[in-house]
Amino acid sequence: MPLNIGIIGAGQAGERHAMGFGHVESTKVVGIADLVLPRAEALAGRFGAAAVDDWRRLFDLDIDVLVCCLPHSMHVEPTEAAAQQGVHVLMEKPIATTLSDARRIVDLCRAAKVKLTTSFVHRFRDEVQAVHEWIVTGRVGQPMMARETMNGQRGRHLPRWIESKELAGGGVLMYSAIHGVDRLRWLLGGEVVSVSAQARGLGDDTEVEASIAALLTFDNGAAASLIACAPVYRAQPAHWDTEIYGTRSLARLRTRSFAELSNDGVMIRLETHSADTALGPHYNFARQAAAFAAAIEQDTEPVITGEDGLRALEICLAIYEAAESGKVVKMGSA
Repeated sequence: MPLNIGIIGAGQAGERHAMGFGHVESTKVVGIADLVLPRAEALAGRFGAAAVDDWRRLFDLDIDVLVCCLPHSMHVEPTEAAAQQGVHVLMEKPIATTLSDARRIVDLCRAAKVKLTTSFVHRFRDEVQAVHEWIVTGRVGQPMMARETMNGQRGRHLPRWIESKELAGGGVLMYSAIHGVDRLRWLLGGEVVSVSAQARGLGDDTEVEASIAALLTFDNGAAASLIACAPVYRAQPAHWDTEIYGTRSLARLRTRSFAELSNDGVMIRLETHSADTALGPHYNFARQAAAFAAAIEQDTEPVITGEDGLRALEICLAIYEAAESGKVVKMGSA
């Protein structure tokens, strides 16, 4: 029997998760919930699923997995309901907007013995996996310095609630650059111990930041800069780059484009912009769905855990504290 998937939210994230699970033979999307019922119906119709305007009704469909794509501050209640009914949870990032909510989500799932994964889909992209393999196999040496930079446009393709401090918890850092935080944790293989940061608007009147610059220090001696900007105007070319300088080599990647490894004797470039064309440009959602389904079926720990979501949120909140105070913030003080 396939795992039945219920998805809360028929926006961009919900659509990509539905497409991802739609490519996994052992899963079936059976329900889509959205307050705007016609939007739920449009997405559900593509997968032969039911459409509802109240996410609680998804549990009437005998779901095995709940995918939560609600505004960031609204993640606890669906998790409580899923845990009570023994339903596994795939939680969109960030896992929550406060550490207390994030810990509540992790604890609920642990106590109910249901699987919880955080949607850090960048880890499933070819270029990110290639750089990770170069690091863990020693080809980069000990990572010492990294740079993470991204720019993207805030436009009509994104929901308006992302500019609400109450609902989103923050701006470009919470909605997009938290992926960069997770990439750095995973690739550098350490935990952040201190941060300093600056946040800025970009001339538009919003409650949340449009740009952020942070310096992260890791417990293994590595350091990294993280710079993210999301203006309302079109800033081209859009990019998302990671560079990692190790004791043996430089590893560089550009999301949806390439991965490179270079030193005096080696120059490797892997083109990844056409990876898995059969699954489309968002093939990483299909890989994430397959990995979570396998963890459920084999009763193993998810590749990306709720604790990963908690750690990334903790770093983001420390970045905000550092930006507001102008001081270096040690982890655990946010």
